[in-house]
Amino acid sequence: MIKKIILLFSILSPFIIYFFFISLIKLKNKKYPVIKLTITSFVLLILALSSLRYYDNYAPSLIKPNISLKPIEVLNIQLDSLQRNNIPFNDAGIEQVWEFAHPNNKQTTGPLEKFKQMIYSENYKILISHIKSEVTIISESENKNVYKVSVLTKDKKKYNYMWQIEKVKEEGSLINCWMTTMVSNPEYVGEII
Repeated sequence: MIKKIILLFSILSPFIIYFFFISLIKLKNKKYPVIKLTITSFVLLILALSSLRYYDNYAPSLIKPNISLKPIEVLNIQLDSLQRNNIPFNDAGIEQVWEFAHPNNKQTTGPLEKFKQMIYSENYKILISHIKSEVTIISESENKNVYKVSVLTKDKKKYNYMWQIEKVKEEGSLINCWMTTMVSNPEYVGEII
């Protein structure tokens, strides 16, 4: 809420200050410098956005695993996040995917910096900023679902991945949450015209 107020203030403050100043000095010839006020407002907006983005306590919220999320929702959260990887901050998509990596998976792919390197490797960088994805259910059970994910890349190439999502069975805060246990290497399908 504070961030919204700061942004709104940065947009409106030049106009409010100008009109307050004009009414205070009771200027009779009211020629409104709309372009100057707009430019000032724009500059303040850019400064506000920049400071909010790089402010030490700024932590855009990532979606956390919870038992209400279905496996297909977990998969879509991960795919959407990788598609817009650098929004709202650099590698936000990868960090979101990391949130849904199964604890057993994190033991082999972690810590986060190592996981990022893996995602930027030849096999997985295809997922970053992909154009679109399609999901096909391969198998579903009470504790494990397997999906085929077809991805269209920026250079119009199509790849398939096998994506496995399982319920966490170990005791702890993630028990019964659906999380990714495995993503296969890509299978090249061909170019799309």
